[in-house]
Amino acid sequence: MNPEIINDDQPVKSKRSGGGRAFHSRLEPYVDFIREQRQRRGTWKEIAVALSGEKGCAITAQGVHQFYRRHLQRRAEGHWEDDTTMVGKPQASAYKPVVAATPTSRPFRQPNADGIKLNDPTKV
Repeated sequence: MNPEIINDDQPVKSKRSGGGRAFHSRLEPYVDFIREQRQRRGTWKEIAVALSGEKGCAITAQGVHQFYRRHLQRRAEGHWEDDTTMVGKPQASAYKPVVAATPTSRPFRQPNADGIKLNDPTKV
């Protein structure tokens, strides 16, 4: 490379390092409000308008939908941080899917081994 062609005036890019504070959505304090509005059959647009008007949190309908969908997914999966942050506080009711009951097990009846004839051409 020709050192005369290289432009040294550009800023040097620093490598990104891990750490720092974790991202938290500004909608997290309003999860119960969003859940309540959805249970009342509120549309995402109506919820976005209510958040903007009542709570002072300007957000689009798509933003509310994406946040709440992801919130439900994470809640269903469970997360290791949820246990540590809830120390000393009463546990909130967790989302648990309704599962059909498992039928009772029946005893297995074994066939009589004397009555089985494997290479008998008359029993085809």
